[in-house]
Amino acid sequence: MRVILGAGEQRWPGWVPTERETLNLLNPASFERFFHAGPADAFLCEHVWEHLWPDQGAQAARLVFAHLKPGGVLRVAVPDGHHPDPAYRALVAVGGPGPAHDHRVLYTLDTFAPLFTQAGFEVQPLEWWDAAGTFHQQPWAPAGGPVYRTARLDHRNEAWRRGQGPLGFTSLLLDARRPQ
Repeated sequence: MRVILGAGEQRWPGWVPTERETLNLLNPASFERFFHAGPADAFLCEHVWEHLWPDQGAQAARLVFAHLKPGGVLRVAVPDGHHPDPAYRALVAVGGPGPAHDHRVLYTLDTFAPLFTQAGFEVQPLEWWDAAGTFHQQPWAPAGGPVYRTARLDHRNEAWRRGQGPLGFTSLLLDARRPQ
């Protein structure tokens, strides 16, 4: 079973969409009920962790780890605190406008990856900005978990993909793998 955590409007073939009412990252009992037949093969979570306080994010990482098969992957994306565009950072800021009104933290790779390594995951960054404003990207396949708000998939980055413009909306994207 491949599960989307906090799916919202996302629907991807082969993935089971869930919302907080069904599968709550802060409620172990909801995971016990949902995964009574066994752990997940994979999780996908796009722009959810920033809505949790850092201690809650660490708790959620441990909960997902406990319900993921050995060798399984959590592909997770959050707004990137090192994105160099001030308009992007204002849009995704803690307490920002629109959906960001309840953002609790703006992560960077250096603050996000440890939530998962401390929970037992092996972390592989896939897309991120560094403190100097340089964008980094490792090869990744959408079949392992499509994340729309990325350099690879977001329509706002089409000109960049053709080499004709700057990057628009990106995310801090990583794979957190449960060791075998």
